[in-house]
Amino acid sequence: MDERDESTEDRESGSLDGMMQHLEEAKKLDKSKSATSGQSWSGLQREVRKHQNVAILSKNYSERLNELVEFDAITHRSSSILRSAEAAFDAHGQLPIYYRTGDTVTHTGIITNLITEPDSDSTEAEDFRKHISQNDTYSDHNDELDKTTYIVRQGMELDDPFPMTELRKVSDSEPIDAGFWRSPAYVFQREGDFSTE
Repeated sequence: MDERDESTEDRESGSLDGMMQHLEEAKKLDKSKSATSGQSWSGLQREVRKHQNVAILSKNYSERLNELVEFDAITHRSSSILRSAEAAFDAHGQLPIYYRTGDTVTHTGIITNLITEPDSDSTEAEDFRKHISQNDTYSDHNDELDKTTYIVRQGMELDDPFPMTELRKVSDSEPIDAGFWRSPAYVFQREGDFSTE
């Protein structure tokens, strides 16, 4: 009986030491997890998450913009991983989008679903495929679901298109430069552009 009590005590003290040892390992694991799960957002990603009135400014072909207005929902893609768009969508559950042709903003919509680096065999990917129009030629030259794939709803052509220089960048609150050629840009919404009234 004494032998059994002694081995039980050894196990208990051993397990306490073991727990303390594992506690330190668990703390290290927790720190490394937090570094990759939202704690590592870049400066711009933090800004688009912080502000409620952010939008993305993108360009697209006129055929795609016609479909944006024609269909209830349309899938658009980018061959780049749009981490800041992903961060904004993650924080706000949607992301307003301005579309420009040249230097003029002509269309708007709301990104209602967004994935980066999609698994083309997943059930989620099927939802994105459902909203690719029959006339869409994107996959003739790129992956069908590219590095960033998103669904846009509430697409509309603006009655009063406006110069993109009226939009201010999230990064520094300065207006978009005339002749800005890259895409996308992260901007603050103009008042009333995406009101739900």
